[in-house]
Amino acid sequence: MMWKEYELSDTVLKANEDVTLWERENGIVKIDKSTLAIPIERDGKLEGYVFQGNGKLLLDTIVETERGAIGKPVEKETNKPFLMLGDAEKIQQQLKTATKEELSKIGYAHEQEFKAKARELCERFFRKAHWCSCNNKVNGYVFIFPNETDRPDILLAKDSSIVYKSTDTVFLSSKNRVILKTPNCCILSHQKGALTVEKICL
Repeated sequence: MMWKEYELSDTVLKANEDVTLWERENGIVKIDKSTLAIPIERDGKLEGYVFQGNGKLLLDTIVETERGAIGKPVEKETNKPFLMLGDAEKIQQQLKTATKEELSKIGYAHEQEFKAKARELCERFFRKAHWCSCNNKVNGYVFIFPNETDRPDILLAKDSSIVYKSTDTVFLSSKNRVILKTPNCCILSHQKGALTVEKICL
């Protein structure tokens, strides 16, 4: 999947209420009212957004084992631009065109300044991305969150399956299996119990 297949809209939008972008039993991604959004399109079809405002990711990455619960939940808040691809049309009605005053509150003098920042994020992601999908179409959701390193935090979600990768954590969850890898441990959990494949977290 290449960035040249996508383009950013010329219109900057704003959330007119708090919006839930993705939600499952063990996780949620949401943005607050007044968060800016710029649509990402492919062949004239809406594919996602770049958001900036107050965003939040909550994800339960705790694994239950015979030795007790291991890991800790992810609680990430950001006011920097982050990217979402997948099922973008469902939130269209919760967005409206942003005014100059609303752009100014986030720190932008005009629409093109925000668009340039959004383009920078998209180009960095698509240049480094090593995932693909059938027919070059996003299958599920993709979220890209900035962090203090050059490599962003990534959340991939489809139905009940989740893949989350950050600087020090890899978490994979499907119907019957959970894998958690941190600097201190690697845990494989399944319906019949949990198997430690490396050292247990201290």
